[in-house]
Amino acid sequence: MKKPIKVVHIATTYQSIVTILDSKLKTLDKLEDLEVTAISSSPEMEGMRAPAVTHICVEMARSIKVLADLKSIWQLCKILKTKKFDIVHSHTAKAGFITAVAAKKAGVPLICHTYHGLPFFEGQNRARYCTYRLLEKLACRFRNHVFTQNKRDMPACVKLMSSTTKVSYEGNGVDIEQVRQSGDAQLIQALQDFPNKGIKLVLLNRLEPVKRVDDFFKVVDRLRENGVEVSCVIAGFGVLESELREKLEKMRLNDYINMVGFTNHPHGIIAASDIVVLCSEKEGVPRSIMEAMALQKPVVATDVLGTQEVVVDGETGFLTPLGNTDAMAEKIMLLAESPSLMEKMGQAGYEKARREFDEQNVCKIILDTYKQLLGKN
Repeated sequence: MKKPIKVVHIATTYQSIVTILDSKLKTLDKLEDLEVTAISSSPEMEGMRAPAVTHICVEMARSIKVLADLKSIWQLCKILKTKKFDIVHSHTAKAGFITAVAAKKAGVPLICHTYHGLPFFEGQNRARYCTYRLLEKLACRFRNHVFTQNKRDMPACVKLMSSTTKVSYEGNGVDIEQVRQSGDAQLIQALQDFPNKGIKLVLLNRLEPVKRVDDFFKVVDRLRENGVEVSCVIAGFGVLESELREKLEKMRLNDYINMVGFTNHPHGIIAASDIVVLCSEKEGVPRSIMEAMALQKPVVATDVLGTQEVVVDGETGFLTPLGNTDAMAEKIMLLAESPSLMEKMGQAGYEKARREFDEQNVCKIILDTYKQLLGKN
């Protein structure tokens, strides 16, 4: 029997493993040529589901903490040497840097990284932009290959790697049938999360500055001012959770928006909704939007990097200018007033997901690239 390729996928947080990567890792692990493991920090809270693949905990701080980071590098290096992985494949900025250094020191044959949107981007604070770009440039000196989830990041990735042959477009996808099945199974439980009657809006993302969750509050407030009944769920947690809950209270929106934190029934929440919303400054290729399309839900999102490659404006949903909460509210009202338009856009999204966002195709690209780089084709 042919020996499988041993690959470990590494992300900073446990949440990233079980929400962003889990389905993909499960699909990769089913391929006969691969044996997949995941590494991240330990679970952020009790009750989080177990990953679909073998998981190892290595604590990693999300911000730069020199002593803690050196400890993480040392621990990760020790594990990589012991387990003798053929490939390490990192995700997220912090894990990417720690992994690059540790894997190089451990002598791992192939070091890869996927950019889920670059950590430096236009409109960012200049000092932060320059710092993140420098750190990525340093990390790329240790990497053999990088993948990007959106096409617009390709030129920047080529500059980071100083090579066109060391960069691949990965794209992103979901297990469409699994999403639909779990949406059905979770629906009854998810309906209990919506706080009242009215058009059901859903926002699923981490509670971080780049996600602009407070813009969603402004959208809901504007909808109420225009007499639109709304019932909203925000699913996710992060560094801004306490601040956002305080703001929600001050804006007197608690009766209209339920912040449920981490949820084990995300597909049910989408299935129960009428419209899925995203207010981010930038994305890689947003998973919540692809899942919304798989469940035939229209999307209203900001017209930014990442969402532009998923949402077809006027066909599968609407794209609105970043920060223009009035425009976003207007598009939601347009959909709320036309159930037939919601249905039409939901169906168009589903068809696009079937054509372009099938996770099986993404995993095949990854496997073929692994084999090529290891000389196993």
